[in-house]
Amino acid sequence: MGFTELEDNIIDGTSNATLKKIRAAGIHTVEDLSVQLPKDLAEKADIGEDTAEKAIRTALSMVTRGFITGKELHEEMGGRLRLTTGSQMLDDLLGGGIESGTTTEVIGREGGGKTQMMHCLAVLAQLPSEQGGLDGEVAWIDTEDTFRPVRIREISEARGLDPEKILDGIHVAEAVTSQHQKLLVDELVELCYNRNIRLIIVDSMMAQLRGEYLGRGMLAARQNLLNNILQNIEKIIRNNKKMVAVYTNQVMDDPAKMYGNPEKAAGGHIMGHAATTRIHIRRGRREVRVVSLRKSPYRPDGEAVIVIDEYGIRDTEKNRDDAEDS
Repeated sequence: MGFTELEDNIIDGTSNATLKKIRAAGIHTVEDLSVQLPKDLAEKADIGEDTAEKAIRTALSMVTRGFITGKELHEEMGGRLRLTTGSQMLDDLLGGGIESGTTTEVIGREGGGKTQMMHCLAVLAQLPSEQGGLDGEVAWIDTEDTFRPVRIREISEARGLDPEKILDGIHVAEAVTSQHQKLLVDELVELCYNRNIRLIIVDSMMAQLRGEYLGRGMLAARQNLLNNILQNIEKIIRNNKKMVAVYTNQVMDDPAKMYGNPEKAAGGHIMGHAATTRIHIRRGRREVRVVSLRKSPYRPDGEAVIVIDEYGIRDTEKNRDDAEDS
C-alpha cells in the first residue's frame, strides 16, 4: 500500500500552518490523519477541534473508496503476506502463517512460551517474503523486562542468520508504566514512518495495567486506557496491510467456573474483541507446547504441537517426520 505525504496544500480547506502543526504532532501521511479522532488530534496538534474534524473528514475522502465487491476484496487480500511462525503445523493452523494487516493475541500462563514465540517472530519477520518473512524491521514494546538480545542471537545463529543484522533490525522500548506504554504506542506512528517496520510486538499488553489499576473502582479507567492502546495499534495496522501486530496476554483463573479449564484471558471483552486472531499456548512435556486457535475470522478452532529450542519455535520431530513421509 502506498502512502501520501502530508505536504502543504494537500488537504483542501486546511491551512499550511495547521498542516505544519499536525506534522509536528507526528502525523506525516494522509492515511495517518484519516484515522485520527478530532478531540485527540486537536490536543496533540494544538488546533481547534472543528479544524481537526474538517481536516480528518477531507483526509478520509482521499483514502477511502466506499463500498467494493467481495470479489475485489478477495483479490486484494490474496496479495497479503504471511509471516511464518517457524512451525509448519502452526502455520497450517493459521491458514499459512500470521496474515499481514491483522493483529494476533497470544494468551498463556507464565512460562508457557509466549515470549519465546515473540523472540522467534522478531527474527523471522526480517526474512524476505519468499522465505516466510515480512521484508522489514521490528518494533518491540517490553512491559515485563523480557526481551533478551542473547536469545535473538541464539535463534539467528541456529537458523544461519547474521545475529548483528537481526538485532540491528529490532527497535526495543521498555514501558515502565501503563501511561508510558500508551505513549510508546503513540510514538509507533513516527517510528513506522521513519523505519521499515513490519512487525509490532507488545509483551505483554496487560502487565502494567493489571498492576496499576486495582479493584473494581478502577476497572472503567483501566479498560478505557486499554481500549485506547489497542485502537491505536489497530489504526497503524489498518494503514499498512504489509504490517503485523502481535501482543501477548496473561491469564487469570475464573473462581466461578466449577468445571473445565478455569483459565480466561485478562482484559475482559475489550481484549477479546480487539485482535483479529487469538491463540492460546500451554505447556506440554519438556520443551513441547500445545497451541490452540481460539478466534479467527475464517479458520476453524484447532491445535498444533510445537517445540521451543535453539531455533525458537518449530515443529516436533514427529511432525517433521510425518511431513516428510506424506
